[in-house]
Amino acid sequence: MRPAFEASPAQGRTLVLLWALVAALAVAVFSVATIKLWPLLQSPVSERAPLNPSCSLHAGPCSVRFDSGGEVVLEIVPRAIPAVHPLQIQVTLRNLPAPQSVEVDFAGVKMDMGFNRTRLRPRLDTGMRESPGPVEDRRPGAPLARPEPLQWRGQGMLPVCVRDRMTWEARVLLQFPQRLLAAPFRFETLRPGQR
Repeated sequence: MRPAFEASPAQGRTLVLLWALVAALAVAVFSVATIKLWPLLQSPVSERAPLNPSCSLHAGPCSVRFDSGGEVVLEIVPRAIPAVHPLQIQVTLRNLPAPQSVEVDFAGVKMDMGFNRTRLRPRLDTGMRESPGPVEDRRPGAPLARPEPLQWRGQGMLPVCVRDRMTWEARVLLQFPQRLLAAPFRFETLRPGQR
């Protein structure tokens, strides 16, 4: 007895190609979902410093203060902050404890530009160890502040934007064992040739 349907070699290749396309599409959908949902998997922000509207990262380092008195200073070089060029990033912490990690998250203010976060490394000549140990607490949720400034450095890059003028927010994220602090800094970028 013959089977009701017998696939020819050409139909077999088509079937294999079809399954390969389905698998590739599934991987692509999973990848996009992971990239889009990754920021949601991060810890919620415990405290956000107020924005300092009078400071311009194009003119030099800018600082913001938390209500608790801790200060975060951000400096980005080159000062023009061009898109698709390496940016040297330095964060200085004053009157704050040594966090477990420091990251800078670049986000478009009026346009979603995707996930763009850079992890900074401690500058070892400022009294930091490569991996800071646990931070002592004076009270629940209040890490012990350090009087000397701590510096963290790294490199980041802004993606290309179709707009002539783009407003960005660089959020310095300080991860502690029990909480996440965010220090926001706003700046604008111009496409080359724009004024």
